[in-house]
Amino acid sequence: MGLDTTHDAFHGPYSAFNRFRKDIAKVWGGSYPPHNDPNLDDKYVYFPDFMDENSGMAIFMRHSDCDGEINAEDCLKVADELEELLPKLERYKDDNPFNSHSRAVQFIKGCRLAHKRKEILEFR
Repeated sequence: MGLDTTHDAFHGPYSAFNRFRKDIAKVWGGSYPPHNDPNLDDKYVYFPDFMDENSGMAIFMRHSDCDGEINAEDCLKVADELEELLPKLERYKDDNPFNSHSRAVQFIKGCRLAHKRKEILEFR
């Protein structure tokens, strides 16, 4: 079992998607559970103080890892904001054999394709 999305945005185990979001949160300035800091509650995603509640990153971080959808307009927000993090992920990838940089590139492409086609990105 694992996560499959439409538009070839992500395919892999749920644990891989969790790790992907954990890495994104790290370079973004937030924290995704399970947290490295024992003072943070693993029931919550911690966002940087500057985050807009309706941002692409909020949509991405709060989304279920096993079902649901992201609408076409929100896909554009997610893609644009993930793309801004690519330089940081590029620098981080030497310390990260998981290679969240290439996973981010794939997720961005999937989101952009869904937006271009005016389709929803489905999580299955």
